[in-house]
Amino acid sequence: MAMSVIRTKRDLVTPAKETPFVTLDMSVIDKLPVLKCNVRTLHVFRHGPKAARVIREALSLALVPYYPLAGRLKESNPQCLQIECSGDGVWYVEASTNCTLDSVNFFDDMESIPYGSLFPDNVHEIEHVDPLVQMQVSTYKLHARFVQFFLSYNDNSHIYFHKLCQY
Repeated sequence: MAMSVIRTKRDLVTPAKETPFVTLDMSVIDKLPVLKCNVRTLHVFRHGPKAARVIREALSLALVPYYPLAGRLKESNPQCLQIECSGDGVWYVEASTNCTLDSVNFFDDMESIPYGSLFPDNVHEIEHVDPLVQMQVSTYKLHARFVQFFLSYNDNSHIYFHKLCQY
């Protein structure tokens, strides 16, 4: 049986509290050509049926101290990127699947990972926004969760996001 992923909810998660509206220059490290890339990470864990809500709320709280991640990339001069800390939010997608993680061997086989289904769909085509961070939480049968982060920098910058939340 082929794995089917159905995206059930899409919207922006904003910081839980008001954050500074400032424009930040990229660091010297962020300007290195070797780091001009997009970063995709996959995280698998088992948790209860309310995990998607908990993750969403934790993300909103985490965006208060990490407020630049809720902003947007802007180009002040050619090849000079900045982050406009606007509080617009992170693109957040909830999805469900028709299988268990056991049935796909927890994606141990890298070749079998259906990346197109597990990462958020193209938010720009849907909402005409370009968030720095995109996230999809996919629920598998037996309450397992698969969290996908996609840190998007228009191939011109790189940001490290160390910790989302603690349980």
